[in-house]
Amino acid sequence: MYQIFFMASVLLFLAMTVFVYRNYPKSWRENKLFRAVLILWHLTGMIAISIIFTVFKSIPHAGIKYEIVRIGTYYYLMVLLLTILFAVRLLISSLYRFIMKKRGAEIPEEGKRWLTDRRVHSILFILTAYVITTAGYFNIDILNTTEYDITIHKKSARKDLNVLLLADLHAGSGNWEFTYTELAEQIRQADADVILLAGDIFDETTSDHDVELVKWMLETIPQPRYGIYYVYGNHDDSNDDWAAKTIRSMGVTTLEDQMTILGEDVQLIGHDDPKHSPLTYQQLMDALEINPENPVLMLTHRPKHFREMSELGVDLAVAGHTHGFNIPFFLGEPALNDMYYGWRKYGDLNAVTTSGVAAWGWHYKWPAKSEIVLIHLHFD
Repeated sequence: MYQIFFMASVLLFLAMTVFVYRNYPKSWRENKLFRAVLILWHLTGMIAISIIFTVFKSIPHAGIKYEIVRIGTYYYLMVLLLTILFAVRLLISSLYRFIMKKRGAEIPEEGKRWLTDRRVHSILFILTAYVITTAGYFNIDILNTTEYDITIHKKSARKDLNVLLLADLHAGSGNWEFTYTELAEQIRQADADVILLAGDIFDETTSDHDVELVKWMLETIPQPRYGIYYVYGNHDDSNDDWAAKTIRSMGVTTLEDQMTILGEDVQLIGHDDPKHSPLTYQQLMDALEINPENPVLMLTHRPKHFREMSELGVDLAVAGHTHGFNIPFFLGEPALNDMYYGWRKYGDLNAVTTSGVAAWGWHYKWPAKSEIVLIHLHFD
């Protein structure tokens, strides 16, 4: 499946490359130096992307990996953004011509100039794509702690519970080594009672060195009172239960469609990602002995089926997966979920979706932020 996705992506990128090239001014395309630079740029970019999704985790030198990710990120984002910008230009131009033709009106000379001046458009589009990519490239390294105060109207032996949510670390190409130091420091400052890992801690680019960095991070933070819990994400490797075994070796408890009790009566359910589990939320809740009088927390990876959870008596659901609202990725996978980011109510359910610590494959996040989430739960 992974290889099929990679090959499909390569073919799609080739098509986008041709589309962008055809939209450059003819004078640029006929210039030998421009063609040589363009060929070198695309060749270097495609090689970098190919390395990221094949042998990246086998590269021993961190500096080389950084440069490969830098080239791959700029190439991928700029081609994607230029494709969108040129497509919008083509759409607006075609729509304008259609309207003028329907009206039986001649396009004024000024209008013709702006419709056909590919040189101006190309320069503006290249600058726009470069600025957005650069902003996202540096923005992803700024780690934030986002806090929410949420009240659950159920009885509990505890008056309050501090829950730390962390998702989408994507140990590998999505972050640098200093990410783990900053992450450990902010987790220490949060002083949470329980830590929830909502999937995609690892991905296809995770190396043995990345695993050691995650292990170091978890070993350097104070162990929370009620422990650390983890569920699979769609990128966590489930072959031979590798991700779960690896995370367990770090003192983390995996919840694979299971429930545990925090303290005396707070019920925490971990629902496996649909990629790994056939159970629906209804089937999961039916299989567990839930006390509806006490608080029910749901740890999952994808922010989906929140209304169903509300009807099933879940009080708080936490998720990741979307990486927040990012340009231009909001056009894809996040649109298939209940929400991109933040805190939202679905009936009596409080749903929190984090934008995560990093990103998959590319070192880019904008305008979304990298974060961990601290939820101050109050029981009434």
